[in-house]
Amino acid sequence: MNPRLLASLTALLAAGTVAYAAFDFSNLSKAIDSTKKATTKALDTAKDAGKIVKGVTGIGPEEERNIGDSVAIEIISRYGGLVRDEEVMRRVNLVGRSLARYSDRPELDWRFGVLDSASVNAFSAPDGYVFITRGLYEQAESDDALAGILAHEVAHITGKHALNIVARNDAFGALSKQVSQRSGDARELDYQLRQVNLSTDLIMKTLFEKGFDPLTEYAADQTGHNLAETCGYAPGGLRAVLVHLKEKGENRRTTFSTHPALAERIKRLPDE
Repeated sequence: MNPRLLASLTALLAAGTVAYAAFDFSNLSKAIDSTKKATTKALDTAKDAGKIVKGVTGIGPEEERNIGDSVAIEIISRYGGLVRDEEVMRRVNLVGRSLARYSDRPELDWRFGVLDSASVNAFSAPDGYVFITRGLYEQAESDDALAGILAHEVAHITGKHALNIVARNDAFGALSKQVSQRSGDARELDYQLRQVNLSTDLIMKTLFEKGFDPLTEYAADQTGHNLAETCGYAPGGLRAVLVHLKEKGENRRTTFSTHPALAERIKRLPDE
């Protein structure tokens, strides 16, 4: 992590505005170190095979939190930091939190923010982090449109789509089998536990390079559509934004670069 980035985040928090308080990054400067120490802590505390197997076969709340913090920092660093506009941040958090309250995981500490990037994109990280770029925010002239955009990312988190990438990974899947079979081999356990740290890298690679598979994105579109409607927003908000972007001309390098083509997403979303 770039020390200047961490310093900027700390300074941003020190401003203490209402908007930034809603998006609390007070602990993010420690996230990378926390994640790196997770393996060592696991080795020190996991005294029996049962505890170790649980650690690698299931991602619990603490692990999700550590991964989410690390991924959130990476998103912020790659996309220009957070927009320094209190009204923008307040609006995004008000709409976002109304959606989160009626989502399938209302207990998470949900945080919503706008990234200072002209590209048109949106991201989510485990444990309730949702980001949209300034370029996309500017397309959301109504709260209905904004709700549709944010609800799509909320759906990724409630569906644990990023965490499922880790669980489905061949290397990760082999971990628990090998650990179970070789629970007496300390060196093998040490090696396997260290591989768990690859989970954050797997998620980042998906978010920034590969993207979720199309069916996952279409499912998030539909779930988000339903969530927005449940919360009283016009259900066609996301579709309207996608249609507008398509009419302007789709540039795959700057518009939803890791998402399926706009035409296919529009076709699969209902008009209302």
